[in-house]
Amino acid sequence: MSIPKVDFYFGALLSHLVNRGFSPVMKEGGQDRRIYALENEIDSYFIYAKYSFTPRFKKESRIWTFSFYDTEMEKTLRSQHDNQYLFAFICGEEDLQNTEIILLTASEVSECIKTSESGRKWLTIEMADRKRTLTVRGSAHSKPGYSLKITRSTDQRLEELPTMLF
Repeated sequence: MSIPKVDFYFGALLSHLVNRGFSPVMKEGGQDRRIYALENEIDSYFIYAKYSFTPRFKKESRIWTFSFYDTEMEKTLRSQHDNQYLFAFICGEEDLQNTEIILLTASEVSECIKTSESGRKWLTIEMADRKRTLTVRGSAHSKPGYSLKITRSTDQRLEELPTMLF
């Protein structure tokens, strides 16, 4: 039995969450995205996970692009649980050990991709070599230079969950 590459990426996310005290349960499967319910002793959350294996290269950084469709937005950003949603972006590399997982809140994703236009929306994550922060841009950023700066540390983002979401 061969294991699809995507299962390694989603498995890395699950391993990271379990090792930090969360109990994830898959709520919705899929080849390009998955939704997990998470619980710990503090609260419960939903994680909407997407992956991209192929970064573009720019000078000393790598850029991953993630696409969203209106149906996906209905499920997350417009749901009754939108303040409980986290987004896990799995920024894959051919060499699996260099893959990184980036967590964003629903409000951060919304700020990047929310536009009045229907159809495909996008979000990019740019990681510069040897930097502790990364740059997030999206289809809502029509002005050049506008972006979010987020820490690369998934552990730090998980520790900040209660204050990030509420």
